[in-house]
Amino acid sequence: MRADQNAEYISKIRMRLCDDALARKEREKRRRRVLVEQLAAHEAIEQAKHEDMLVTCLMRQSQLERRIALQLLQVRLEKDVIRNNRLQREQQYMQRRLKDFDEALNLEAEVARLTKQEYEEQCQKELARHEAIAAENQHAKYMKHFHMCEDILMQIVDFSCIAGHYRNLSEQPIPVQMWRQWKSLFVAGKPFYEDKADTPAEIEEDSEAVAVLNECDMDQYKTLDGEWVPPEEHPEISPHLPSQNNYILGHILKRLTDIVYPPSKPPTPPQFPEFPIKACVVGKTFSGKTSVLQALSAKKRLQVLDIDLLVNEAVTAFNNNETVEVTEVVETVAAVPVPSQSEVGEGAAPATEGEKEGEKKEEGEKSEAAPAEQPAETPTAAEGDAAAAAGGGEVVSPVPTIQSVTKQVPSPRAVLGKAVEQSMSKGKSIPVQILIDIVVLGIREVPEGTGWILDNFPKTLKQAKALEKALSGFTGFDSRASFLSTPISATPRTAGGTPRNTPSPARAGKNGKKGKKNQLVEEPDCDKPTPLPPPISGIDVIIHLSVPDKVAIKRACGRRKHKNGEEYHEVNRPPPEGSYTGVPPSYDEFNVKHSPSPDTHPVEDDAYKQIQPRLVTYQEEWPRMEKWFGMFNNLVTVDAQQPLSNVEEKVEDHLNEALEKKNKPPTPPPAPAEETPQEPGTEVTTTTEETPAGEEGAAPPVPQPEGVPETIPEEAPKPPEPKPGSDEWVYVDEPIPNDAANILFPQWELVEDSYLKLCKHTFKKIREERETIIRYFYSTKKNFIVFLQRPDNKQTFVTSWVKNYNSVAEDMREDVEMKAELHQTVEDLQERLWDISDKKKIEAEEERQSIMTEQWLEDHIGLLTNHYIQLLQAEVDRYQGSVRLIRDYYQVIEKKILDEPRKEFTRVPLVELPRTDTPRPPSEEKNERSSARSDRSKSAGKVQSSPSGATPGVPAVESEESGEPEPQRRIPLVPRKAFERESRKSGRPPRETPDQDLEEAQIVEAYMSAVAVIEQLKQPSEEEVAQEAGKGKAKGKDKKPKKGKKSASPAVTPTAGTPVPELTPEEIARQKMLERANMECTSALLSEDRSLNLKLSVVKLRAINVIKDLKDRATKMYDIQNDWIGQRFQKEMDSIKTMCEMLSDVIESEKPLLPQVILSDEKFEVDLSYKMFEPPVTPPPDEPIEIPTPNTFTIAQIHELHQNLKEVAPSGYISLDMLMEMFEPPSFLPEIWQNVSHQQLEEMFSRHLCETKYINWRTVLLSCILPVPLPTQAQLINTAKQYRSIDKENTGKIDMAGYAQGDLWFGNEDLMTPDGTAKFDRMGHLKTTLFTLLCDENYKIEYTDFLLLFSSDPEPGNGAMKALAVMTGAEVAWPEYIETPDPSKEFEQASSHSTTGAVENMPVGAVPINLEQLLRVISFNRMATPSLKLVQEEMTAVFKEVQGEDGTADISSILVHPKSRDIILHTPSYLLVDYRTLLLDAVSQDTKIAERVSQPLV
Repeated sequence: MRADQNAEYISKIRMRLCDDALARKEREKRRRRVLVEQLAAHEAIEQAKHEDMLVTCLMRQSQLERRIALQLLQVRLEKDVIRNNRLQREQQYMQRRLKDFDEALNLEAEVARLTKQEYEEQCQKELARHEAIAAENQHAKYMKHFHMCEDILMQIVDFSCIAGHYRNLSEQPIPVQMWRQWKSLFVAGKPFYEDKADTPAEIEEDSEAVAVLNECDMDQYKTLDGEWVPPEEHPEISPHLPSQNNYILGHILKRLTDIVYPPSKPPTPPQFPEFPIKACVVGKTFSGKTSVLQALSAKKRLQVLDIDLLVNEAVTAFNNNETVEVTEVVETVAAVPVPSQSEVGEGAAPATEGEKEGEKKEEGEKSEAAPAEQPAETPTAAEGDAAAAAGGGEVVSPVPTIQSVTKQVPSPRAVLGKAVEQSMSKGKSIPVQILIDIVVLGIREVPEGTGWILDNFPKTLKQAKALEKALSGFTGFDSRASFLSTPISATPRTAGGTPRNTPSPARAGKNGKKGKKNQLVEEPDCDKPTPLPPPISGIDVIIHLSVPDKVAIKRACGRRKHKNGEEYHEVNRPPPEGSYTGVPPSYDEFNVKHSPSPDTHPVEDDAYKQIQPRLVTYQEEWPRMEKWFGMFNNLVTVDAQQPLSNVEEKVEDHLNEALEKKNKPPTPPPAPAEETPQEPGTEVTTTTEETPAGEEGAAPPVPQPEGVPETIPEEAPKPPEPKPGSDEWVYVDEPIPNDAANILFPQWELVEDSYLKLCKHTFKKIREERETIIRYFYSTKKNFIVFLQRPDNKQTFVTSWVKNYNSVAEDMREDVEMKAELHQTVEDLQERLWDISDKKKIEAEEERQSIMTEQWLEDHIGLLTNHYIQLLQAEVDRYQGSVRLIRDYYQVIEKKILDEPRKEFTRVPLVELPRTDTPRPPSEEKNERSSARSDRSKSAGKVQSSPSGATPGVPAVESEESGEPEPQRRIPLVPRKAFERESRKSGRPPRETPDQDLEEAQIVEAYMSAVAVIEQLKQPSEEEVAQEAGKGKAKGKDKKPKKGKKSASPAVTPTAGTPVPELTPEEIARQKMLERANMECTSALLSEDRSLNLKLSVVKLRAINVIKDLKDRATKMYDIQNDWIGQRFQKEMDSIKTMCEMLSDVIESEKPLLPQVILSDEKFEVDLSYKMFEPPVTPPPDEPIEIPTPNTFTIAQIHELHQNLKEVAPSGYISLDMLMEMFEPPSFLPEIWQNVSHQQLEEMFSRHLCETKYINWRTVLLSCILPVPLPTQAQLINTAKQYRSIDKENTGKIDMAGYAQGDLWFGNEDLMTPDGTAKFDRMGHLKTTLFTLLCDENYKIEYTDFLLLFSSDPEPGNGAMKALAVMTGAEVAWPEYIETPDPSKEFEQASSHSTTGAVENMPVGAVPINLEQLLRVISFNRMATPSLKLVQEEMTAVFKEVQGEDGTADISSILVHPKSRDIILHTPSYLLVDYRTLLLDAVSQDTKIAERVSQPLV
């Protein structure tokens, strides 16, 4: 029984006892009342008698007096009756009110109990829902991580596969470069294998994986890392090492970038009045934020800002059309007469140019400040002149006047409320910026000197960032203003006055687009931004109230609101007594006034309905918000599970700490060391220079005292001057016109973009060519092996010889002449086979020679050479663009006119390749080769040459002036075959090494052409030569009168007669600036020269090494092919010789050659299993037949019985009468069933009945197939585990193949008799028959029902225990302290392997079982009847009593319970009736029949 039923029953007994006690009290009161009434009646009677006596005494009076006395007596009696009735009625009213008060109190208590119970159920329901949501989120997170790990694992598998594939193709260790490329793909998460698109190669774009590989190669090439590491000991590379960055060029690009893409202006931080404290309280829903803040606002001078209230106020302002007065300043123009110039007095002087410019400037500013739309009434200048002419000479001049206009506009709160209303009307959430504007508006309305605190805002990371931006202007380190990140301390400046080490904000060009970052040259340290200081938040403290989800859910449930507005909680703040039904706490108040309506009602607002999604959102957002708040170091956490007073105290302490920290004076920074102020850009010198007397600012000479000899001050050693581009160097930062920057920087962008595209395209082509060549080597070797293993007709000759030899008669084999003739045929066979082998060897050598002479490899090596030459061309183009930019930049610095760009560009010659049709890869030609030479000629021309000689992969270059693409300039092509002849004619230097081949010579030639660019650029063009010549003549003419002048020296004083030109300080500073600019330009050009020489040398050496490696691989492949030919030919010769020797031995043995002689390729075998003559066939033995017995069903009888039962009762349940009719004799049944009576059949079959007259005929079949071994619990559990492992999809069914894989308990019988004949395998056939009997129409069997059926036992309790073991997967036994069930008497002769009762002294472990499994065991093989439903309900009640927290129960607890134990012991579903034993007992009286049918059980 349930606990609540017991409690209800006990409460009823208690109420009955209370009612009996009250009844006894009432009966006692009534008895006393009756006695009192009787006493009163007796007194009344006595008084009446006394009155009668008085009346009798007064009878003597007159009749009138008697009548009056009688009337008075009647009135007195009436008054007594009325008084008594009133007293009795008041007493009844009192009792009724007391009873009503008691009932009201009982009702109040019951409602309170039910409310608390409902609260607990509601909490459990919400917690279960929360756990389900958490489980779903955890599962989603798990699946996300699972798929992520799966992708990583598949990437690792692909990584290992591609590495193994490369090892298989190349048969060499994997290069480090390949590992780096694959690693970059693995780190980037890109696939190693990609499906190639069907689009043509010309329009196919690079995939993401190819882009990653290109970036990896480009990074290594720029840094000269990986395969591009330059050898330091090489004579061509060592002079240019170490490689250094051109910081001068980086500074130039930085300046041009800042001009073309000027930095965005830093945002102005918002301004707010001073507040003592600025805070916000965040946390989960129902963490106590509002309660704490209400208590604090009452104590301290704090204003709580609730976002919900602020939004409602904004919407209310919009609905109420709230407006404010705004005063605008409007400028109007009025016509004022101005006197003409003729009326101006003579003393008035005309305005100067400066005054005119100032007036124009002021007019311009006024025109910009004036509104764009002028009033229509404003007269124009022409109209004013005309009016002045008509008015007699006065000029009417427009004079602006300013007027103030006041109008009503919607208030800011109403505008925000309109935006909120629009968003909510569309069903969307309120935008974050609108919420921030509402909060900021509320903060601005807080009185100055009053602190404010936000209640549960912000709730998301986006809101937190927007709020911080609105309060302090901070949006993150990436976009933070530069003035916030720059220290106030003095920073060194450049010569132009720009501060160094100043962080540069984000570059922004037109339309707000950010400028490109320079990818080729690194900026100097002075141009790099400084690290930003830690940010300062606009909020002083952020208090996080932390509570578990379970506590928040419990706080959300059980809330009740009183009619006076106060809110109560069932646990934390219980409502007052009597509030559930409205009953007063005392009887007096109940008697005065009683309202039947309850004082409180449950609260189910939006906060309660949205508690689950809000908790989920909080769990997702808070980790990111905590990370964001952690940057400002103003986050504190308070445990909100404590009582409200403790939480309030801790929050108040944190607010006080924040206030003290804010009011604490900041520590002054350390005083900087005193240094002598020095102008930036000047050098400190210890020597003094003589200054001319007439020069301003010259210090007067200091007179020497008399008698003191003049001393010459010693010169202090000067520090070494910094080199251009070093960290100490001060760059020349003269202003650059915007027009010049807009010309120079796009040119550099074009150079950089072309360089990167060409390099990446070249790297991609180099990878493809190297992979193609490696695949060519692999396919060539595989195809050559296939060619060597091609079939021949040697086996035909061998088979023919063997056939001819076996056809010789046996007596002829002994003849000497015949033996000699046979030996001669063997020699002829040997010679013929050797000729075939020689012919195959010649063909193989021709095939190898055709492979060596085909031009496929040479053409692809030539194409690979062209790719490396393209890389040289990219370096040359980049060098030309860099030199041009540097020279033009410093020409702009010197304020010179830019030179016309040179039209001639150096083009490195490429190798000319033959033009062929579109080739096919060698992999497609592997199975289509008819002859070696013809097929390889098809695949030789994979390379296509451009008909115009343009560089492949280089896009058309746009013209700088017209913007239209220019046609690609023709690139010189050098024929590969005639290269040596051309080099001799051109007089170029010979090869570097005598063993240098053709491709290496071509690469060296391209390298020499590229190196020549440096000398060509150093030589001036014809125009420059002409200009320099003209300047030289002019300088010569100017220098003639100054022929005798020496160089100026500070120690030499010019003579009085020599004219010395005086230079102004500006000219001197400009001269120094030009000298420094010249030094920078020279240093930048030298750095570019070194970089170009280094890159060209590295590319040349890399190309030569790669080509040498490929040629070495080709040579190794050719040598391997030659070795294969020799080894195969030798093995074929040896196998032929061995075979012929064996044939000679057979001839000498004079016996026939029965085994088959096999000579295939290079192998010689004798197959002994194959005979030339077929052996006689032995017929298979006859299959044994089952012999019928008198008392056992045969397999055929079982099939026939199953077919009859299925036809009569296809549902599986058959009535008792119909079953008895089928088994009544005569029938096809065994002999023991032929003499059975109707009463015996009814007695046997009635044992299967349960509540109804229907029987599951499958149990009847199981009883008919006896004798068979009955399984134990361990055997059933083992079979169930096997079937569950076979059932991968958990369908509960298996087919015939899965059924056969299970190990049943039938065992293996000895199928051989003592005389050696085979016996019928009854158990094997029975195992197959059982599947046929129990399978469904899909030929599948439910293995759980199958095992439950075989759990049947002569003792039904033991059968139920087996069924429980099948369902739980563990052995189940009766507990030790339960008596062993007594088996039935009729089953005492059960088989020995079937246990009865419990196993004594067997330890019982905790075996869990769920309700579904338990009900399935109880309901097996039973029809759905009311009695079965009642049994299921009782078992369910027992299960719920003993179940644990996980929803399962221990099987021992169920077996201990008396109800469940009784049900399990008497379950009829698992009763196994042994018909054979019962029938043998019945026929034992007939000795003849007993002797014939008695057979031992299995």
